[in-house]
Amino acid sequence: MFFVKELLASYGTDNQTTKLLNEKTLAIMPLANPDGYAYSWNSERLWRKNRAPTPVLWCQGVDLNRNFDVNFGGHGSSDFSCSEIYSGPNAFSENESHGIAKYLSSYRHQLLAYFSLHSYGQMWLTPLSYTRKKVSDRSHHLGVAEFATKSIKSQTGHKYTYGPATSLMYMTSGDSSDWVYAELNCSHAYGIELSDNGRHGFLLPESHIPSVGKDVLTGVLAAVDYITSNHENDAESVRKRYRKPKRRYPEKGSKYQNRWGIGGKNG
Repeated sequence: MFFVKELLASYGTDNQTTKLLNEKTLAIMPLANPDGYAYSWNSERLWRKNRAPTPVLWCQGVDLNRNFDVNFGGHGSSDFSCSEIYSGPNAFSENESHGIAKYLSSYRHQLLAYFSLHSYGQMWLTPLSYTRKKVSDRSHHLGVAEFATKSIKSQTGHKYTYGPATSLMYMTSGDSSDWVYAELNCSHAYGIELSDNGRHGFLLPESHIPSVGKDVLTGVLAAVDYITSNHENDAESVRKRYRKPKRRYPEKGSKYQNRWGIGGKNG
């Protein structure tokens, strides 16, 4: 919400922000896990998953960032419903991930960039998270990440490292950033692990909200500026990468696609 507030407050006075809002459409989801968020306030402060029922009566919830249809059920996820990283019974089984995917799919081939915010560790994560294989457009990702993290450092003093999650953290399967990158023809899909580096961890004091919000604002604006300035080169890279895709999102009218309402007759 800090990010939205600052964007609106800067419109008309800050040239970079004004230009961005005049020329681009921003879709911002302040909260992707509403019932899990409410539960974290009322019952368990560090609750991670949503509150969906599972096959084990006393273990509720699916990790929504393991529920997307990209290497679903692979390394860095679990099929055990009591696990913190339980991926769910099948890809897009959850209303939240399904809704996000349905909305983003309506902008296939039109997305300039996608940013998924998490905590913590101060890291700018580039594709991919489920494999250590280097992607063909890696140099573009590293260029964006370097520029964005340097901008954050100059504005807030916070140092962010950057690179694939498999290098900086661990493997994850079924996450939203990888799905956007692999399925929606969007080269610039990043995960951002916000402040801090571990002193407070997930229990960041309320007083840190403005500085973390400034990290997000500075990093995202810098990244979009860099991507826009280099968009022709990136677009050519994407065209080459998707000339002969090994795997595509379900075609129009397929059973899977109709079931989840993403495209096809239900889209």
